[in-house]
Amino acid sequence: MKNLQILIIFLFSIGIYAQNISRINTDLKLSDSLTLDSEIRIYAGGGITNYSSLFRMYKDKSDKWTAEFYQHYAKVSGQAKLRTEKQTLKSENDMDYVWNSILRTNVQFLPSMSEIKYKMRERGNVEFVDGEYQLMWKTKEIMDGIGYKVQINADKKFNEIDYGNPESYLKYYPEVDELIYFNELLEIIKNEFEIWKK
Repeated sequence: MKNLQILIIFLFSIGIYAQNISRINTDLKLSDSLTLDSEIRIYAGGGITNYSSLFRMYKDKSDKWTAEFYQHYAKVSGQAKLRTEKQTLKSENDMDYVWNSILRTNVQFLPSMSEIKYKMRERGNVEFVDGEYQLMWKTKEIMDGIGYKVQINADKKFNEIDYGNPESYLKYYPEVDELIYFNELLEIIKNEFEIWKK
């Protein structure tokens, strides 16, 4: 029952963040859908603040790459006004190299974290509890931190995924391929564009 409660809280928090994406896009004057053939958006946010950010990289119709970083401070009734900031980024390496490095992480094929939760636990034991046999799993649940929503168009394929606290979970589950790939994606963005560094 406890595992079910934790899963419901996890899915509820991701659902709330997903609902805010449309509001963030409206505030940043971006469409809700990716319209270019080569484009990635990574939304980062979470916790109890009104702050979120967006990394966007895309190739326009003239084959020119652009990378942008948006900071979004949502309106809080009676406390804070909407504030947004946009910054054009330069990469450490050639943008074609960066794009192919991003694709090397398999981000266009990765499932959402909710689909791999079964990999993120220690194998359970069968125990006799309350008059019946039950399978008891040991899991780590990280309830506070940063959640990411990724949308990507690449090679005529669209993918949208959600990951909550992937850096922290990788420390506990270093053998999970999807966590490895997702964290590689984040490291590429951090190192190439000098954002999201603590």
